[in-house]
Amino acid sequence: MDDRTRQMIEAYIPHPRDPSLEAGEYFFCQETMGGPRIIRVFALDILPHRDGTEYGIYQSRGPRLVRVDARGDGDPSRGVHMHELYDNKEDCRDRTHSCYDNWEWLREQQRKEVEDGG
Repeated sequence: MDDRTRQMIEAYIPHPRDPSLEAGEYFFCQETMGGPRIIRVFALDILPHRDGTEYGIYQSRGPRLVRVDARGDGDPSRGVHMHELYDNKEDCRDRTHSCYDNWEWLREQQRKEVEDGG
């Protein structure tokens, strides 16, 4: 792994992945009247948009998944960008990669480095 990738990992994903997350599950900071609230969501829909790919997110409510109106505008064709989703609460609270959609690639590089003994 090169130094630039290491620096990006330190800046964008400083905390490890939460082991309790399922595949496709993330943390999302939902703005509410009482202030920001971190919720667990599943990214299920891929929504091409002029500003890049967006993802429809759903929250588990018992046996059902319920679509989260992430933008608060009631538009079901809008979702969230990958930089709004996190794989641990600390980074979500701090919004460490709020402008970087490719953070999952960094997580993969980090995993490979650990497996290779680096």
